Amino acid sequence: MGVQSLLALAVAIGVTSYLKLHGASYSAILLGLLASTVAQLAISLAFSSLIYRWFISPTKSLPHPRDTPFILGNLIPFLSEPWGFPLARWQRTVPTTTSGFYRVFLGPFDYLIPKSSQAVTTVMTQPYLFHKPAAVRDGLVESLGVGLVAAEGSVHKRQKKLLTPIFGMNRNRRLVPQMWAKALILADKMQELVIKFDGHSDILFMHPLTMAATLDVIGVTTLGVDFDSVTRPDQPILKAYQRVFPSFENQSATEKFFGATLPAIISPHLLFKLPLKPIQEFHQGMTFLQDFCLAQIKQKKQEIEDDKNDTIDVREKDILSAIIASGLEDESEILSHILTILAAGHESTAITLAWAIFKLAQHPIVQDKLRAELQAATRDMKGKEMSLDEINSLTYLRCFLMEVFRLYPAFPAMMREAGNGTLVGDLHIPKGKQIMVSPYAVNRSQELWGDDADEFRVERWEESYSGGAKSSQAFLTFSSGPRICIGKDFATLSLKVFLVVLVSRFRFEEAIPGWHPIIQKGTSLKPQGLKVKVTLL
Repeated sequence: MGVQSLLALAVAIGVTSYLKLHGASYSAILLGLLASTVAQLAISLAFSSLIYRWFISPTKSLPHPRDTPFILGNLIPFLSEPWGFPLARWQRTVPTTTSGFYRVFLGPFDYLIPKSSQAVTTVMTQPYLFHKPAAVRDGLVESLGVGLVAAEGSVHKRQKKLLTPIFGMNRNRRLVPQMWAKALILADKMQELVIKFDGHSDILFMHPLTMAATLDVIGVTTLGVDFDSVTRPDQPILKAYQRVFPSFENQSATEKFFGATLPAIISPHLLFKLPLKPIQEFHQGMTFLQDFCLAQIKQKKQEIEDDKNDTIDVREKDILSAIIASGLEDESEILSHILTILAAGHESTAITLAWAIFKLAQHPIVQDKLRAELQAATRDMKGKEMSLDEINSLTYLRCFLMEVFRLYPAFPAMMREAGNGTLVGDLHIPKGKQIMVSPYAVNRSQELWGDDADEFRVERWEESYSGGAKSSQAFLTFSSGPRICIGKDFATLSLKVFLVVLVSRFRFEEAIPGWHPIIQKGTSLKPQGLKVKVTLL
């Protein structure tokens, strides 16, 4: 028990004893305890916001954003904008220090922000020293269980050792036909929507389509189940996902607050118990997904047990089968892995695909160059699907997608916490210090990418395989270091397949010249109302 907890307990005992000695009623004692708790909270917040932050903290000498209010700090811009926006702005304007860190204040809470490549490297390459804060882990465990994203320390090491081979090149090679088939279904659906209008072109809202299509890819490659969400948008599995990962486009300001802002400032243990509509819908969606995945786990286990010949088509036909065949028997852990893959792999890929199509619409020269590369590569294929090697040989496609990844990381911020006190240069980081790493800000840092860091410029990847970055830690879309996303090659391949099929069949143009969709506030870079003009070729 910490000092603060002991002090709070001592105050509670003192208040109770005092009131009892003076003959107070039970109700009066409860009111007294409530009043003392509120007073302690107010004193604690005042101390952390007004005294510790400015005069005692070992990080008090670090710079912070200009125009930082004395009490609320930087909380207002952080909650009123998409998470990456203020962090990218502060990345440019806050002075660089010897340690490479600066600090921001979100109400009473202080966060260190690594700005320089040295500071980013320090945090990202030591994930077991700088681990996820308890509140973040609790939220992940409440929704996904202890999978690879939520696990820490030895548990994470064991899980990564188990799962890394399952996401290797050989599996990706086998999954290309499944991805290709789903990309063709998406293209057919888009063609159907375009023909409905005037037979040639129409304006389509892309994110709902990419959400359904990437869910279908995850379904067939991970579970071996055809969700068919693109052609049947009323599918229960898609409805469940929409409850778990809601779009705020048609929600009221109150619903947006409870769905996006509240999770950033309240403990998951309390948040998930609130009787609010967004929370209830989240639980309904998660319950459906958990039950559905558990049923698939039991079915796959039975299929593998019945396979006496160790047939590779049974044990390797999808990711779930491969996990079970690896020897993992704990159903709760298998469920955590599958929920994590379905959640992280689906939403992030859908967001990136939507942004990729939007950037093609904004940059017709880039689109023409990409289409020319595809036509040259497929000229003698007579409509056949491309192999993994053929897809990976498309150099301009890689360059284009890397630039989309750089500017639009699906998750713009990551939270970390110092597990022990440590020294970084001349900066002492105390145990428990909160740290926020922003892929959105680092990926757009002029110090790391040059003066044109905010520009969409595919050529940077043609000029250099690394995009001209000044550090290996300048590209954080998939995280980096020991906790780099093990599904990054899988996600990249599925996006390449979608783009090969779609760019070969459609021309994308801006629906409104110069228009840019609003980015949803919250933990992801989800676009709202992203629309493009789609024309049949």
